[in-house]
Amino acid sequence: MTTLTQITVPFHNAELYLVEHDGQPYTPMKPIVEGMGLAWQSQLAKLNANPQRWGITKIVIPTLGDLQEMVCLPLRKLLAWLTTISPNKVKPELRDTVIMYQNECDDVLWNYWTKGQVINHRKAISPEQQHALHAIVDRRAGKDRSLRASMWIRHNRHFGIAKYSQLLSIHFDDAKQYLETIPLHELGPTETDTLKRLEKFVDNLAARYPALENPLAYEIAQHVGEKLKYQSPKGPKNFWISIQENGALSVQQYSLHHTPINVVQLREKFNGLWEFLHKDEVLELGKVLKRFPFEPVN
Repeated sequence: MTTLTQITVPFHNAELYLVEHDGQPYTPMKPIVEGMGLAWQSQLAKLNANPQRWGITKIVIPTLGDLQEMVCLPLRKLLAWLTTISPNKVKPELRDTVIMYQNECDDVLWNYWTKGQVINHRKAISPEQQHALHAIVDRRAGKDRSLRASMWIRHNRHFGIAKYSQLLSIHFDDAKQYLETIPLHELGPTETDTLKRLEKFVDNLAARYPALENPLAYEIAQHVGEKLKYQSPKGPKNFWISIQENGALSVQQYSLHHTPINVVQLREKFNGLWEFLHKDEVLELGKVLKRFPFEPVN
């Protein structure tokens, strides 16, 4: 545990921190987690569950005139941690903030560490530039609201942002060119009738999720998926699946050097072999032959 002077880094409406430890930049994780709107205790548990992967360390940092011990992550591993947060699994009101942190947080901290300040090209586009992008979409999509939405979705995905207002100013010219050249025919037919789209979804539901037709198959897939959660996807995997008459399901994984056997069938086969050996006096004959020396025949 060490005590160091931190660098305060303004980030939108929050304050993040940087500290030097063993010649490397580290960042306290609690301000980042809480700035994203996530629960600190659950993320702390995830970090503590694999300390070697994340390389976390506790550092005492001066804050508000007092010393506070903080769990810090090497700055070089911050991006990897950010990618473990799925925007689709957080509350809708937090989604934009999570994506903003994923897109900007590590870059801002790195720029502060290497250059002492955030360089100007991190600035988002101005309202005038937003209006210019809107004009392109309005002109190309016309009154087709579905087509307009598809253009914005394609645009935001291309530039890795949650909404067009987060576009960086250095990408403004590229964004105009991109919106002007999107092949509209690739966006698919526009279906403005919500009921028709819902009916189409329901009709294709079984084809998209075949496990829903057989709940037992879905349960087996869940068990297998849980067992493969922390395994390499490479190489063969063997499973023994047993379904009892009462519907109880058992899924067990076994190594490639072992295989399950049916004890009842094994007993039946062995009984036949045992009867053959005794019926034809093979065992007695073997005992007699054992007394005689055997020599190889040239």
